[in-house]
Amino acid sequence: MRSAFSEGLGNWIIWNVIHNFPGYHQGICGNSVRRCIDVICWCYIIYKIVSGAIIARLSKFSLNMMREFLEAYSQAINLDEKQYDRYFPPSVKRSDFLLFNKQAVCEFKEFQSIEIKSRVEKISRKGNISEKDLKDDLYKRIERCLSDANKQIKDTKNTLKCSDAFGVVILENLMPNDLSVLSLIDAADRKMLRGLDNVACVLCLDFVNTFSNSEGQPIRYAQTVSRDTEKAKMLYKLLNQLMTDFCNQLGIPLLKEFEIERGEQVWLTDENGKYKTYKAKLDFKLPVSEVKLNWRPRLAQFIDKWWWVIPLPAILYDWFIR
Repeated sequence: MRSAFSEGLGNWIIWNVIHNFPGYHQGICGNSVRRCIDVICWCYIIYKIVSGAIIARLSKFSLNMMREFLEAYSQAINLDEKQYDRYFPPSVKRSDFLLFNKQAVCEFKEFQSIEIKSRVEKISRKGNISEKDLKDDLYKRIERCLSDANKQIKDTKNTLKCSDAFGVVILENLMPNDLSVLSLIDAADRKMLRGLDNVACVLCLDFVNTFSNSEGQPIRYAQTVSRDTEKAKMLYKLLNQLMTDFCNQLGIPLLKEFEIERGEQVWLTDENGKYKTYKAKLDFKLPVSEVKLNWRPRLAQFIDKWWWVIPLPAILYDWFIR
């Protein structure tokens, strides 16, 4: 994890290297150029410290982002609070939230650790297997959580006598190495085809992994998995408001219009069947309007990479004039 301290240490090293640059104190550079270099260095140091602090804050907050948001969200009722214990018998496992004036019953499931490595190696030793067999094994934990959520939503609706409420499951991936939102989407789609009668929609989230297109534009991808029904379309409007409010509170831009060209994921092993790595890829196109709005992060990336070039023209000009 990047932190403000480690970034600051790196900046002072940069500052010292520049100030010990041959000629800085030996009269080759003029006073105006030295002042220019000082200003640029200070601006760069401040930029890196601030950006490092922001990144550290986002990294610290990256776990349980949606759950923490829902616990404070004005449109959500947290059913885990003690005041609602009297409504639920001890034998009933309740859902986590009621959303939008009890229009939706929501169960939240997060995945911090799934033993992917041993499962992949075990399957790999069996030789040639189908994609279905692979996913049947890898998705067991996710699909079991969906089945549990389906029952919790059913029991909650019956207990609170809100049978017309939508059933929503939110899945959030917290594993940066062996899983991604693509895995959640795939597992939810497979499970919904075989059941989940009390679930109208599954919202799949992943804030620890990013995808980039061919132009290097990063996104964190979120997707709903639902049946093509009128009820699901009504629920989509509520979830759209939820995601909009979530992004507004965190100051994250929400892109609603972009084209997904292809998504793929693979768990790789070596020739001996030993697990190596997980790779996920998402090819997408942003609309022209969104591309134009991305000039600020692109400029920041350019400055971050090529900051040392900026004072060179002034240094060379001063050196040739003298």
